[in-house]
Amino acid sequence: MTTSSTSAALAASTERIGAIAVVHLYGELDLATVDQVEFELAEAADGADALVVDLDGLAFLGSSGLSLLVGWSGRIATLRLVATRRQVLRPLQITELHRLFAIDTTVDEALAAVRRAELAPAQQQDQGQ
Repeated sequence: MTTSSTSAALAASTERIGAIAVVHLYGELDLATVDQVEFELAEAADGADALVVDLDGLAFLGSSGLSLLVGWSGRIATLRLVATRRQVLRPLQITELHRLFAIDTTVDEALAAVRRAELAPAQQQDQGQ
């Protein structure tokens, strides 16, 4: 299932891959768009075990967006960010928030990491028996 929404400064699309929600953001994540992104993330995370937020389509990531992401780090068991572009990575690095988040270079890499994490407890349990 894929959904999308658009405003003047931000577009978002969401897809569900099993129990993993993937939200792709395009445009600017700042004070003017943070409420829209909060809505998108809440809708996507409803019933999901993991959330992947693709930030590579952003041209700007402001402090309101950083604050939103920090808030989401405690709201869902697994949160992974996708970011390779300087305009997104730089604010994360300057604020040292890159240490808080699992940051992947592609959505596929993030999905693989989520799947590995889901398998790890089962493998540990199998080894313990």
